[in-house]
Amino acid sequence: MKDPDLEAYIDSIEKHLRARRGVDHVLSPRDFALARSWHQAGVPLATVLVGVDRAFESGEVVSLSYCRRRVEELAGSGTPPRARPTPPTEQLPLEDVHALLSDLRDHLSRLKPGPAACFEPPLRKIQEVQDLLAVASRPNWDYLRGKLREIDADVSAALLSALSPEELEACRAEALLAVERHRGRVDDLALQDAMSRYVVQRARERLDLPRVMLV
Repeated sequence: MKDPDLEAYIDSIEKHLRARRGVDHVLSPRDFALARSWHQAGVPLATVLVGVDRAFESGEVVSLSYCRRRVEELAGSGTPPRARPTPPTEQLPLEDVHALLSDLRDHLSRLKPGPAACFEPPLRKIQEVQDLLAVASRPNWDYLRGKLREIDADVSAALLSALSPEELEACRAEALLAVERHRGRVDDLALQDAMSRYVVQRARERLDLPRVMLV
């Protein structure tokens, strides 16, 4: 059975890629599956379109898969979608999970005292998970996955407080420019949601804080 909502979602993505590339563009089976996974996970269309734009800013885009990181960064910078379209965390070796946490902790430790104070909640959770990984060769992956998502959510919640008013205003100005080109294509609430995600992601990039889990 056809899903009209999914069809509209796919059609909007194809039209946007066609407009940005200047050539006819139809999603490959692989890219269609990726877009469908975002739709099933509840990733808003506005978030996908703005993520595609961000990918084009980084270089030439030949397929939707090239945009995956940018889209999922934005998707992970707001209210989590209903499900995770990315591979299960348990496919990562434990040492890689530990390395991700150590990398984020190192970046947080380099912040100035004022901004660093905003990140005490995620720092406590990073220590909690690192202590778990130090003693558990086979941790509860559902629990671990939840903790990693909590860490990213805590970082996102603290980001706007850690920026100076000038930095925050600059992020908001960038976000406004990013969503304006899509006004009229998606509803205003979706644009506002995409703008909020964009601000959080740009704040994360300004402070150079890596993510421990996407969406």
